[in-house]
Amino acid sequence: MTPCTGILLVGGASERFGSPKALALFRGETLAERGWRILHEVCDEVLAVGKVAEGLELTFPVVDDGVDARAPVFGVIAGLRAAANDICLVLPVDCPLVTADALSALVEHRSVPQTGPLPGVYTKSMLPELEQRVSAGELSLRGVNLAVTQLDERLLANVNTRMDLIETAVTDWALERPDIRAAFVVGSRARTDTPADRWSDLDVVLVVDDPEPYAQSAAWVSEFGTPVLTFLDETPVGQRERRVLYETGEDVDLPLFPVSALEQLEESGAANELLGRGYRLLVDEIGLDERLRNLAERGSAPALPTQADFDQLAADFWYHALWAAKKLRRGEVFTAIGCLDGYLKARLVTLLELHARAVDPSVDTWHEGRFLERWADPGALSALEKAFAHYDVRDVARALWETIDLFQAVEEETARRLGLASERDHDDLRRLLAEVVPDPRSRYG
Repeated sequence: MTPCTGILLVGGASERFGSPKALALFRGETLAERGWRILHEVCDEVLAVGKVAEGLELTFPVVDDGVDARAPVFGVIAGLRAAANDICLVLPVDCPLVTADALSALVEHRSVPQTGPLPGVYTKSMLPELEQRVSAGELSLRGVNLAVTQLDERLLANVNTRMDLIETAVTDWALERPDIRAAFVVGSRARTDTPADRWSDLDVVLVVDDPEPYAQSAAWVSEFGTPVLTFLDETPVGQRERRVLYETGEDVDLPLFPVSALEQLEESGAANELLGRGYRLLVDEIGLDERLRNLAERGSAPALPTQADFDQLAADFWYHALWAAKKLRRGEVFTAIGCLDGYLKARLVTLLELHARAVDPSVDTWHEGRFLERWADPGALSALEKAFAHYDVRDVARALWETIDLFQAVEEETARRLGLASERDHDDLRRLLAEVVPDPRSRYG
């Protein structure tokens, strides 16, 4: 073993995380305890550097970095000054997936990884340059150590948010289990466009030998945090997923796919669209990367509708508009409003997608109304504000007629733009509806 000092950086404002990262629990130990343990597997001396005044309740002492400002360079300088060895391995507290083997490779080559300066090796001979940089107001560590070692980037993941902490815990857990053959992130936290924000959930697909134990028992989700509730749901491609809400507010969806269902995934158009927006492999023991890449590349913009498709959509809407009117007339307000604000609105969204692509074939209409406010016609969005109902007979009638007017207007314009026929007799359909539920809007004026 090359004599070296491990320097664990435990400081940091942790503003995005919401509490000190060093004390965050990661699979039964704090991030600080984990970093301290791993450094001891590589180094003959280990120091923790931070701000003593913060009073972190750690199980080991902290060397104060001696400054009020916050930047890793201050911890590196303080650690190099205090180290007994010339060679120092610096590890931020928020890299829980890094392994002793990866850190040993950095020590062996006196290097930093390809992703950046930390974790990385720094020597006492670099102190003058670091101190000169700080005096000049340069707080970056980049370029101080030019030796680079290629490491698996997944091992270098930083934990900046609590959702990052859960994702890395899932990864660490999956790597330990031989029956977990692959794990990959989809959805907002893997998208290249419209990426995740603070309200986004985490979707991690688990490819397993047998999903049944994970479906029948929820004990395993406690590996990633303290769950408040969890339940089973179905995915759009027919597999089960365990959905979890954790005590700190993060919601996580964990679809469970048997290896045998991968072919079904490849045949699903929904999967093509989802993967085409981005995915991130966390674990891959079965060479899944190429298959996912092919699926992602296969995704394409939806085709414009045929006349038969357009007629089917319109007939479906008008049929159920009359159905909702009959339920309302019978006094079944709950059923009527469910159809109006659920089924009919879903048909309307589909029509708005067609309209948007008729105006601009390159527009991204997502799916099931996602980001509707970004791509739908502004006039239609304005009209949509009036098309939802309160739980009240008269207001359901009003909202039904608002929805009918909006659908008819968009139907006629979309047909014109696409060169399709709109052969429905709207006057006759409106007459049939008015015989069941008259349009009450004139009475409001």
